[in-house]
Amino acid sequence: MAAGNWDQYQALNNGTGQVEWPQGPMTLGKNERATWLEAWVMQESTGASQRTVQRVFGTPMRWNTVGIPPGWIQGTFEAGPALGVALLTSRDSAKKTDDFYWWIDVVEVI
Repeated sequence: MAAGNWDQYQALNNGTGQVEWPQGPMTLGKNERATWLEAWVMQESTGASQRTVQRVFGTPMRWNTVGIPPGWIQGTFEAGPALGVALLTSRDSAKKTDDFYWWIDVVEVI
């Protein structure tokens, strides 16, 4: 069964006002393979939000949207607290099933 979190600190691109790049640790079951991840970052103090999607997973035990521009962004982030929500789908090759997971963490945009 997969599980994940956000890295506590998420990098702010001061030029674009975007979180660059949302990422965190991920644990997959023995027969699981991550197939899709959608990461949302929202910041109450600025009203900013962005969505990034990952479809290729090259680093074991991490989800990482490095190099993937946000598919959607509203507003401009500033340094400070924000909320990260991630949705993950995985394929279990032994059970021949697709599974769905989500996690939510308070993060610090720096």
